[in-house]
Amino acid sequence: MTPVAPVGGIRRFVGTPVGRAAYIAFAILVTFAVYAYVSVIFAIPVLLIVGLALPVWLGAGRLRFVALLGIVVILIAAPLVSVVYTQEIMVPLAPASSPTDLPGGGGGALMQNASVHPYVGSLATNFTWNVTLVPQYIPKGNESPYQVTLYLSTCPGATGTGDPNCASGYPFYAINQSLPANLTAKTTLQFHFTFPDLGIWSWQMGAFLRNSSDPTGHNVSFILLVGDPTYDGLEGPVVGNFASTWEQLLPTVYVDSLVYLGLPYYVILLIYLWWTRHKARRGSAVDRAPGPVPAEGTTETGTTPGGGGAPALGSGGPSTPVGASAPRRTELPCPQCGAVVYPNETKCWKCGAPLTGGTPAPATPLP
Repeated sequence: MTPVAPVGGIRRFVGTPVGRAAYIAFAILVTFAVYAYVSVIFAIPVLLIVGLALPVWLGAGRLRFVALLGIVVILIAAPLVSVVYTQEIMVPLAPASSPTDLPGGGGGALMQNASVHPYVGSLATNFTWNVTLVPQYIPKGNESPYQVTLYLSTCPGATGTGDPNCASGYPFYAINQSLPANLTAKTTLQFHFTFPDLGIWSWQMGAFLRNSSDPTGHNVSFILLVGDPTYDGLEGPVVGNFASTWEQLLPTVYVDSLVYLGLPYYVILLIYLWWTRHKARRGSAVDRAPGPVPAEGTTETGTTPGGGGAPALGSGGPSTPVGASAPRRTELPCPQCGAVVYPNETKCWKCGAPLTGGTPAPATPLP
C-alpha cells in the first residue's frame, strides 16, 4: 500500500468543512499571538501568509473562503488582543524621576520616585500622587523650585488643553503646589484627586524654577518627569474594573486592526483576484483560438502531393484533397514556348500564345 504524502493529506483535510474550520482557528491564534505579544506591524505579513499564501498553496484559495477568512480573523483577534492589553494596562508602572543631566538635572534628578496610589480604583477612589524634591540636584543657573504642578488627562503627556497629539476637547486637570523660597532639604509632596469619569488616565508633573541670571524673575525653567518615549506621559491611574477597561480599549484595537491588518489584506486580495482572472482569460483565449492553417500544397491530413499517397509525419490516415470539388492541378507545357501552364488557361502567361480549347494539349510531364 502506497503511503499518502503529508502535504496531500493536509490539502484534503483543509478541503473538508471541519478542515476549513480548523484552519480558520489556526489563522486566528497565530495572528492574535503576533499582534498581542509582538506588534501589529509584524501581524501584517503573518495575516497575509496564513490568510492568503497558505490557503492558495493548500488548494483552498477560493475567493469566498479567503475573503471570509480575513474578516473572521480580524473580528475575533481584536477582542482577544484587547484582553492582553487590558491585563498589561492594569499593572502599575515603576516610579518616575526627572532627568539627571542638564538642562533638566544637575548630576541627579530634582524630582524623584513620583508615583500614584492606588493604580486601579473606582469613581469613589481618592488617588494620591507622591514626589520627592532633592534641591542638591537643581540645574546650574537656576534657583530653587517655587511650584510643582500635577497634570491629569486622557491625552498622554498633555500639559495643557491644546496638545497636538490629541483631538481637542479631552478632559484636563492641573493641580498646583507652591514651595517655600530657598528650598534646601528633601521635601515630599502629595497630590490628591478623585476622577469624575471611568477610563484610562495619564499624568505628568512639572517643576518651575526661576533663572538666577534674570533679576526680573520672568525667565523660568520648566522640568518634567521622564515619561514614555512617544508622548512623554505616565500611564495611569485606571478608573474602573477589568470589564470597563477592556470595553474602552476594544474600539481602538478594532480601528487599528482594520487599518493595519484589513486594508493591506484586502488590497492584496484584490490584486490576487485580478491576477487569477487575467490568467483565466488568457487561457480561455488560447482555447478558443483556431488551429494552424495547412500550408499551401498539403492536404487536410498532412499528405504531401506527389508523394505517392504516403501520409506526412503526424497524419493518421489516408490522404484526402482539401475541397473535394476542386479540380486537381496538372502541370502541362505551352505548345509554343514550353512554359508550364495550368488547365482552364486560354493564353500562355509567358509568350501569350493561345491555348486551344482553354486547355493545353497533354504532353510529357516535366521531370
